[in-house]
Amino acid sequence: MALKDLIAQRSALAEDAIEQIIKNYVRYDPDEREIAFTPEFASLGNKGKILVYLVAIEGWSFVVDNPVVTETKPADLEDKLGIPGGSLRPTLKDLKDRHLVVSKGAGYSVRASSLSAIQRELDARAGDAPAPVRGRKTTKKAKTTATDSIEKLANGNPGEAGGTPATKEQKKRKSASGGDLKQTFSGWIAEGFFDKPKTLADVQARFHEEAILIPRTSIPKYLLAGVRDKALSRNKQDVNGKHLWVYQTKAKG
Repeated sequence: MALKDLIAQRSALAEDAIEQIIKNYVRYDPDEREIAFTPEFASLGNKGKILVYLVAIEGWSFVVDNPVVTETKPADLEDKLGIPGGSLRPTLKDLKDRHLVVSKGAGYSVRASSLSAIQRELDARAGDAPAPVRGRKTTKKAKTTATDSIEKLANGNPGEAGGTPATKEQKKRKSASGGDLKQTFSGWIAEGFFDKPKTLADVQARFHEEAILIPRTSIPKYLLAGVRDKALSRNKQDVNGKHLWVYQTKAKG
C-alpha cells in the first residue's frame, strides 16, 4: 500500500466522523456559503453548540471545492451561536484546556485528531440530559402534534402537517428515509449505477429521482461505506471545471 493511500483513507475517516457529529444539527448552504442550524441544535448546551459548529466548519472542505473562510473569534461565535460573552469565554477556555478545541490567533478550531473525543463528549452530554417533564395528557398531545407538524414541514412533507392525510408519494418518501437507504444504495452499486464515475451531486439526484429527499450531508456515509467495503473506489477528477471527488465501481482483480 502506498503512503498516499493511507492519506486518502484518513481523509475518508475524518469525513465520516464529521458527518456523524453534525448530521442532526446543521445543514450546509453551498450557494450562500453559510451553515444553518436544525431545530435539534437548540437542544444542545453551550459546549455542544460550540463543538458542533467548529466541526461543521471543518466539514466545508468535503462540501465545496473552494475554501470557505469563517471567522471564529469569540465575538463571531457569540453572534452566530447566541451565547453571551460572559458564558462563552470560560466555556472556550475549558474546551481548550481539555484539548477539544485549539486557538489559532484570535480564532478557534478543532483538529481531526480530536473528532473521536468530541463525539464522546456529545454522547456523554446527551446521556446526561434531563428527562422532559410530563404535563397533562391533553397538553402533551397538543405539544406533540405541534412538534410533529413543524418537523414534517421542515422535512418537506407539508401534506402530513396539520392533520392532512399523507399521500402515497409522501408515505414513500417517509419510509425511504429509514433504515432501507443502505439497501437501496447497495442495489444501485449492484445494478451498475457506479460503473461510470459519479459525484456527490449525481448520487443526490438519483435519490431525488426515486422521491427520496435526503440532505447532501447525509450521503457521504453511504459512499464512504462503499469505499471501505471495497465495492467502490474514489479519486478526484475535473468535473465542469471543478476538482471533485468521484466514486466508481471498483475494478475486480
